[in-house]
Amino acid sequence: MTSQHRAARGVDELLRKALADDLPGDVAEGMRERIGRFRAERTEEGEAAGGAWAWFFRRTVWAALSILMLIAGILLQGAKSPSPLADRIASIKAAGSGVEQIRR
Repeated sequence: MTSQHRAARGVDELLRKALADDLPGDVAEGMRERIGRFRAERTEEGEAAGGAWAWFFRRTVWAALSILMLIAGILLQGAKSPSPLADRIASIKAAGSGVEQIRR
């Protein structure tokens, strides 16, 4: 048990003693049940690991898509023949630089 955990437990005990008569018994019992269900859901096997992997996978996919879009934009702008998509990207880029100057 760490000192931080012991300190938190001490604060919990202090609050229980100080606020013992503030809640009716049925309300306190209902809160304990809800907290217990919440903790049980969060501590299930695979829940935490699955959430972390999903988060990592989403970030990786967005990073890969961003890099691909940058490469596509660079290749389209570097092409000799005009492309409608390259023109749109250039116009968006020009509009974005105008907005940055306005904000300053």
